[in-house]
Amino acid sequence: MTRFAAVDDARLHCRASREWGGISANRIHATAGRHAADPRPDHRLVFYETGGVAAECGCEGVRRVHTLTPGAFDLVPAGASGYWEDSAPVQFVSVRLDPRLLTDTAEALAIRGSIDLAPRIGARDAVIEPIVRALASEIEAPQPAARIYADSLGAALASRLLQSFMAAGAPRRRGLSKPQQRRIADFVEANLADDLPLERIAAEASLSVPHLTALFRRTMGQSVHRYVMERRVQRARALLQDRRLSTSEVAYACGFSHQSHLARWTRRVLGATPSQIREP
Repeated sequence: MTRFAAVDDARLHCRASREWGGISANRIHATAGRHAADPRPDHRLVFYETGGVAAECGCEGVRRVHTLTPGAFDLVPAGASGYWEDSAPVQFVSVRLDPRLLTDTAEALAIRGSIDLAPRIGARDAVIEPIVRALASEIEAPQPAARIYADSLGAALASRLLQSFMAAGAPRRRGLSKPQQRRIADFVEANLADDLPLERIAAEASLSVPHLTALFRRTMGQSVHRYVMERRVQRARALLQDRRLSTSEVAYACGFSHQSHLARWTRRVLGATPSQIREP
């Protein structure tokens, strides 16, 4: 029996999806009604884009009757089942994470003991929300972002889930060694024009991707993605000031997907457009 009158079984329609290695994101429209989720091998995060809808949700003994708010999410751990009953149509982003991503991240953060996530209904988190919104913006983007960007978001999401949604031990205060820092810097500088997935950068330092992302941020105070983009901007500035290449040629030579992508990052890092950088 449903809680809401005249509500039948809900139908789910996947409007768009994108997958990057151990993480995927799907924008889904659900009609009013009740639907159940069978156990799956991956962790699921249901991030609501619709608000003001009365709903009842349950997962492994955790149950809540509430009004949905945009930015809230439900966390369904791997192997868990659940149900959702909505009084009106709802749109949400379903993010799935491979448990191996969390296992590797937990190892990198020196988290001891069980790494099982606990189910949550209607959770809010100031760190997770912008990460999922960034993933959601990529679902229907005409050009997919560089793999390093998606990898960084996936690693950041896994790290936050481990640190804030389960009992965890204190991480070791270890960082990248000086030789590792040098190898990473040299590799990035030599390959700025190419796509730079985290796997390639991690291999230069003989690390797994979760180890790289955790140790790099701890050592450098920024994400790998931010570091790479700042190095691309610095290379682009030198080429723009040299004036021998057009702005679009500079963009491609520095690994930006297009000219507006370059302009967005020069404004973000340098506070100036490419044309302003060219000025004597």
